[in-house]
Amino acid sequence: MKYNATKGGFTLIELMVVIVIMGILAAVAVPKLFGLMAKAKTSELYSSAGSYIHLQDTFNTEYHDSIGTWKAIGYTMLSNDIFKYYEGNSEGGIATVSAVSIDVGKTAAWKANNINKLGECEADNVWQLNISKSPTTEYNILYQVVISADACEALTTKFGSLDTYNKITTTP
Repeated sequence: MKYNATKGGFTLIELMVVIVIMGILAAVAVPKLFGLMAKAKTSELYSSAGSYIHLQDTFNTEYHDSIGTWKAIGYTMLSNDIFKYYEGNSEGGIATVSAVSIDVGKTAAWKANNINKLGECEADNVWQLNISKSPTTEYNILYQVVISADACEALTTKFGSLDTYNKITTTP
C-alpha cells in the first residue's frame, strides 16, 4: 500500500477489506450489545425481590414468626414498561398457602412477569419467590426462587442467590 501523492486515495481492494472487517465486527458486537441491554433491564428483579425479602424478614421478627402481605410489611412495587409485579394471594394481612404458584404446594409471595421479549427470554415469563416457614432455626422463613424458562434464568443469574429453600433441602 504505497501512497502516491499524484493518485491520492485507496484501492478498491483496500476499501473492500475495510468493509469486510467492519461487517465482521458488527456481526459480533450487535448481538452482544442486545444481550447486555436485556441483562441490564432484568437487573431490577434482584434488588426488588431482595427488598421484599428484607422487609418480610423484619416483619417476621417483629410479629412472632408471621408472614405478612405486601401491605403489612410496607412493600410497594410499581409495574413499569419492562415488568409487571404481583403479590401472592393473602388473607387478613398474612400470606396463605392457597396462593397460585408455578411450583404446586408452595405459597407464591412475590412474582414478576416480563411484558416484552428480553433477548432470548420470551414475553410473559415468570420470576417468582415462593415462601414457607422454615423447619430449622437457621432461617425463620424459606424463600424458593422459581424462574419459568432457562433463557430467562440466564439473564438473572444473581436472582437465584436469593433462594434459601434449596440451601436447606439439598444439604446432606
